[in-house]
Amino acid sequence: MAILTGINTKLRGSIGKYTFSRLNGQTVAKEKVDKKEIPVRTMTQMLRRVRWANLVNMYRAFEGTLHPSFESKDPRVSDYNMFMQANIGSSNVALPKDVAVQGGCVVAPYQITRGQLPGVLVSIDSSHQVVTDISVGGLSIGASTTLKAFSDAIIQNNDTWHDGDQISLYVATQEVDSTTGIPRVNMKAIEVTLDTSDEDTLLEDLTGQNCYDVQDGMLKYKVAVIGGIACVHSRKVNGKTLVSTQRFVVDNPSLAPYTSQAAFDTAIQSYGGVNKEQFLTPNVDNVYAPTNP
Repeated sequence: MAILTGINTKLRGSIGKYTFSRLNGQTVAKEKVDKKEIPVRTMTQMLRRVRWANLVNMYRAFEGTLHPSFESKDPRVSDYNMFMQANIGSSNVALPKDVAVQGGCVVAPYQITRGQLPGVLVSIDSSHQVVTDISVGGLSIGASTTLKAFSDAIIQNNDTWHDGDQISLYVATQEVDSTTGIPRVNMKAIEVTLDTSDEDTLLEDLTGQNCYDVQDGMLKYKVAVIGGIACVHSRKVNGKTLVSTQRFVVDNPSLAPYTSQAAFDTAIQSYGGVNKEQFLTPNVDNVYAPTNP
């Protein structure tokens, strides 16, 4: 409490965090007690919160390369919002608060694009080798492979690919900090626009040396993947970008520890836990079901 003297001291009422009143002919100022209310945390809210963190950090890892990724989105809606909407309902990854705030991220089978072009099938075998369903016929890819040879092979052996189409590869390598144990994602995005007239550009100049290879006549990724991978087919028609609908194909041993019921319980407690019961809501949520990579 403080007693004020001087100009404009006959005050009553509240201004900001102070309450003014008259006492024995003097103006007295009292600072209001800041009552911090504990926010309501229902199970539904907490399940959403602990799933949200990994999605946010995963989207950041793309560093702007997911644009435009959803064909039918409203122009007023961002790619980020579409990514979150597409995945929040099926996301089974729960990050504790300390992991989330340090940028932790676990590669999961998230959807990254949605469109009308036929999807590219990607598979990962037991040795972490990645093969697509894009046929390249008898092409052998090496240091001397030109963009024209690569483009001809894809267009001639696949009815859905045309000159000017783009093939984009997203490789998300799962890493774990050796000191903190925080899971992190190293994202690589590689794009090639097919051009059957370009005999001078080498494929490796566009993709780097450790990118594409061939297995049994099918296009494959040259490096073993521990994490996730997606291959997107895109095309420009009348100024609009068309894309194939794709999600990450995942081979990630770090995923399971963050998808169990125990992981969700730990993550929820790290944010303060549930403080409002929902009587009519079952205490079992299908978000606890293990993720099928």
